[in-house]
Amino acid sequence: MKAAMALTLLLLLSGCASSPALSNLMDGSCSPSQQLLVKDHISGQIDAIADQNWQKAYSFAAKSFQETIDLDRFTEIISQQYVLLITNKGYTFDSCAIENERLVQKITVVGSNDDFRMTYRLSVEDQKLGVVAAAVTDVSEDVAT
Repeated sequence: MKAAMALTLLLLLSGCASSPALSNLMDGSCSPSQQLLVKDHISGQIDAIADQNWQKAYSFAAKSFQETIDLDRFTEIISQQYVLLITNKGYTFDSCAIENERLVQKITVVGSNDDFRMTYRLSVEDQKLGVVAAAVTDVSEDVAT
């Protein structure tokens, strides 16, 4: 029974198509339901990257991103510039905010030697979350804000 309830909750969280949490994004902090949706979406992409399941990882990208970057280029970018996501030892979610109708999630990625701060930017297109960009954030940038 608990497994069925957990599966139902997971399906509801991942089925962003009809989520009212993604309607009318107002600047400010993310709501708890938005935080859960963002966390689920980013976790799905990072876990797929760590498994080197490029097609699955690419599926979490925004439609607008996929229109300009194909799967081969995406794989190349991740393999060359985001090795820390492939080899990560875990990650935690920090602040989540809405800026100009984009959800901005800061995370800390645990690496083999160092931890890294990253900022993810997600858009909502056709009522679905999509990763538009992810960048390593200099720790001093976080301190300054």
